[in-house]
Amino acid sequence: MAHDVKLICHDGSVRHLRIYDRPTPKDGDIITLPVDGHLTKARVRTLPERSDLAQAIDAEAIEI
Repeated sequence: MAHDVKLICHDGSVRHLRIYDRPTPKDGDIITLPVDGHLTKARVRTLPERSDLAQAIDAEAIEI
């Protein structure tokens, strides 16, 4: 079980991460992701419709 997440960081950069062996994140969930050797907390915003641009992304997370 793997899920692709787009992480939007405070500095405006965007990272694409894959989460393994966890349930699919839901809208409003707070998840912790390892980014550059540091744990980063982010709030999940699920994508309501899968467009061509976001076809491979299961959720979008914004760093908090």
